[in-house]
Amino acid sequence: MFHKLPARFSVILFGQRFCSDTPSFLLPGVRGTRIQVFSRHRTAGVRSPFVTAGFILGCLLALKCFFPLHFASASEKKDVSFQPDKHLQKSPAIDDFESSRIKSKPGAHPFFDAASLLLFLKHSEAKINYDQFTAEKSVNRARDYIRTHQAALAHAEKKFGVGREIITAIILIETRLGTNTGKRPVLVTLSSLSALADPGIRDMFRERYLKSGRLTRADFEKWAKRKSKWAHNELRAFITYTAVEGIDPLVIRGSYAGALGIAQFMPSSVLGFGKDGNRDGRIDLFDHADAVSSIGNYLKRHGWEPNIDLQKARNVLMRYNHSRRYANTALIIAELLKGS
Repeated sequence: MFHKLPARFSVILFGQRFCSDTPSFLLPGVRGTRIQVFSRHRTAGVRSPFVTAGFILGCLLALKCFFPLHFASASEKKDVSFQPDKHLQKSPAIDDFESSRIKSKPGAHPFFDAASLLLFLKHSEAKINYDQFTAEKSVNRARDYIRTHQAALAHAEKKFGVGREIITAIILIETRLGTNTGKRPVLVTLSSLSALADPGIRDMFRERYLKSGRLTRADFEKWAKRKSKWAHNELRAFITYTAVEGIDPLVIRGSYAGALGIAQFMPSSVLGFGKDGNRDGRIDLFDHADAVSSIGNYLKRHGWEPNIDLQKARNVLMRYNHSRRYANTALIIAELLKGS
């Protein structure tokens, strides 16, 4: 079992202290990290969830992601520069958690997820088959979804002024009505992308995985710097969200981009637009009621209103996903669902 931690604590990462009540973890891809954990008494008026050592373990393991594991094939020469276990063992905070327990925790051993990065690079909007979502079988399943979740959809419709049809259409496209929310550890995905801020990791990734010459070095550098900055912000949001909700960050799975839940929100969107649809005191985007209300809130906050005209509706949907084909498909599905 993990040791229980105080309700409030702080962590020093890269010489900066962050507290559990306002977690903001800076995770650049640099070496020589020193981590320390300091206990603090509960502070009045601060919302501090029950936090266990699993949360700090998640933070420690997030740092490990900057030192790739399983990156090279067996035939390749091992990079002595990247030795995550050695860096973690030297951390002062490791005294609070037995190394053997970290290693033996199922699924807790992180790695540099080159596969996710490659999917990101290879993604092509033009190759997505949006017609599958307007097929009769898909629309019938969406009608069943409306009947099954009519209470949650009615609540969102009343509170946010967003129709059940368009919310269902988004959930159909995003996760096939909640049946495909992704299998990649979000912590690993975002840490791997964020690690591209390190020039050494960028060079290693480019040399080992981009041998086809699909991108010039200049184009790759531009993409990597932009995405690592974006992922860094999303990683901070993810750690904040899991801390506030008392969720083990290691257990959440999502897309190759780090989107999570039935609504496929990025962590920053969960913080900004997530809603407690089932009123249980938590925001869980893997719960249908919470996902439905969160989508309704997101659309309303971006300009959706009852009896919205077609062009404005399309513009709002393109804030959810920048693809015009995505927006048009969602509108078609919503129209097909009317009267369900």
